[in-house]
Amino acid sequence: LYRIECPIMAALETLGGFIVAIVAFLCFFSITSVQPTEVALSYNWLLSHVSNEVIATPGLKFIGPFNTLIRYPKTIQTLEYDEAARDLLDGRTADGLPLILGLSFQYRLITDRLPDLYFTYENNYGDYERIYKLTGMHMITELATKFTAYQFFNEKQKIAEVMRDSLNQYFSKHLFATVESLQITEDDLPDAFTRTILTAATSKQNITRMSKTLEAKKVEFQTARQIAEAQANVTIQKAIGEQHRIMQNGKADAAIIEAYVEAELTAYGKIHKDLGLSGEELVNYIWYDTLGGGSVSADASSDKDFEMLVGVNPSAYISQN
Repeated sequence: LYRIECPIMAALETLGGFIVAIVAFLCFFSITSVQPTEVALSYNWLLSHVSNEVIATPGLKFIGPFNTLIRYPKTIQTLEYDEAARDLLDGRTADGLPLILGLSFQYRLITDRLPDLYFTYENNYGDYERIYKLTGMHMITELATKFTAYQFFNEKQKIAEVMRDSLNQYFSKHLFATVESLQITEDDLPDAFTRTILTAATSKQNITRMSKTLEAKKVEFQTARQIAEAQANVTIQKAIGEQHRIMQNGKADAAIIEAYVEAELTAYGKIHKDLGLSGEELVNYIWYDTLGGGSVSADASSDKDFEMLVGVNPSAYISQN
């Protein structure tokens, strides 16, 4: 009996150890980690089944045996259409001109819709990226036909925002992602058009500069006119002042002359009355009186003597020193 039980116990111990090893192995491969930049779906490769539960929190996860994680990025991703990848977009503008368009846009997967993304587009892991790129290519080339070449030249940012909004609406509804931003990095139009636009822009700039110069000259001329008007007012006021001065001087001179003549009339009137002189005799008296320094203007303090011959022609008189 001892000999029979020993092999059985040994076999049982071996089997137990094997089972423990298998359990430890399964437990080891049932634990995995999720990075902060990831979201994931649990996939059972034994049953070929994908869980609808989204694993969005980072850290160690027990997913069970025969399971693995299908990982997707939680962060913003970028799709580019550029020369480096040889996938520049070839389209036309609304006015029919050929357009070579390079751009990039940033998208983020909608975490809650991750199972829908997988079951709809993921025949093979990562197929959704190709779907995104082809959809973006189709939509962008179609949207480009709504804008003229002139708009692509002058309103690039506005066009980029319209494209982003259209992509975001479609991606959110059908592709389970949001489009966060879009940049047009290249928009090659025909050289003839570009040269014409540049020439027009230069002409417009020249027109603007001349308009500014015109406005500056208007201000300059208005200032000069105001200065001239002020100077004219000064000249007019100065002339008015000079006029008043001359008028006052004239009035003063006239008053002096009037007073002088009045005094002369009074003096010679008295001579006429007292001496009885009149006519030619009075004129001769006035003449000799003036020659002798008499009359109203005579200097009373002067002691100079004059002798005159009465009856002699007044133009010929003799003065003794």
